[in-house]
Amino acid sequence: MNKKIKKGCGCLLGAVLLLAVAGAITLYVLRPKWHDEYGERYKDIAYGTLQHNTYDLYLPHDAAKKDSLALILFIHGGSWIGGDKSLREYDCYPWVQKGYAAATMNYSLLTEEGTSLLTMLDEIEACILHIKSFAEEKGARIRQMAICGISAGGHLAMMFAYARQHPLPIRFEAIKVGPSDFRILFPYDKNAEQKPEDVRDFVFSCTGKHTDITSLTQEEADSIKLIASPITYINDSTALPAIFAYGEKDGIVKTAHYHALQAIYDSLGKPYDLIVFPNSNHFLMGDKDCTERYDSTLADYCNKYFGY
Repeated sequence: MNKKIKKGCGCLLGAVLLLAVAGAITLYVLRPKWHDEYGERYKDIAYGTLQHNTYDLYLPHDAAKKDSLALILFIHGGSWIGGDKSLREYDCYPWVQKGYAAATMNYSLLTEEGTSLLTMLDEIEACILHIKSFAEEKGARIRQMAICGISAGGHLAMMFAYARQHPLPIRFEAIKVGPSDFRILFPYDKNAEQKPEDVRDFVFSCTGKHTDITSLTQEEADSIKLIASPITYINDSTALPAIFAYGEKDGIVKTAHYHALQAIYDSLGKPYDLIVFPNSNHFLMGDKDCTERYDSTLADYCNKYFGY
């Protein structure tokens, strides 16, 4: 049981558990298999010393011939407490065949001692730097990238894109059902019991700071949730070109999350594509035409923003 994000902090523990289950179920979905003619595959490369500091990298066969190879990094979901890079490996296959480098990474989880959301963002940076240097050892010069994520991975992708320095130029982001505002995902419940240890765990998960706080007002809880919310960090200089995909019938990451992103991007006049799956829940499996549109839009973004 995750002790980091608790109902006692005014959060919906049920939403967290459902997100974890959503990530686990996809393990059983029939996925395509890798074939060596697609490119070169490197599995379980360590980018750090912790248990989940590994990634898989896929390079096109002609990677060494490109002066500015582009990387597409996929980040898995699982409610920040579960999931694995293998959940997203099949996302890499079509793009390496199109001439791009692709990777999927693991990261430390909130169930592990000393891990906060900031830990995960630090690990994304470390992973990108390691991918760049590892690829160079293989003769591939990665000079630009896109960051993609689903569910909790979409949240992390947005947080990294908007709130962190980029070790490689990030040309665009592609987000599926990523929570954009923790106030929406975890609404405050004034009647929920606030256990001091749960409050402290919640604050640490969002901020990476240990405190002596034992209870939170709604205003205090909301201010902490905003620290962990991508919408907080979107401004004229950070708003990357973006693809946002959300399910209209998603009971976990609700439509208010994409409405919030849409409002900010519109106010800034920044480019984005919003793809709403009208018949889909959190899995985005109910609208084949929207899936095809998402893939087509991602291909268009690669051509436009990578330049090939």
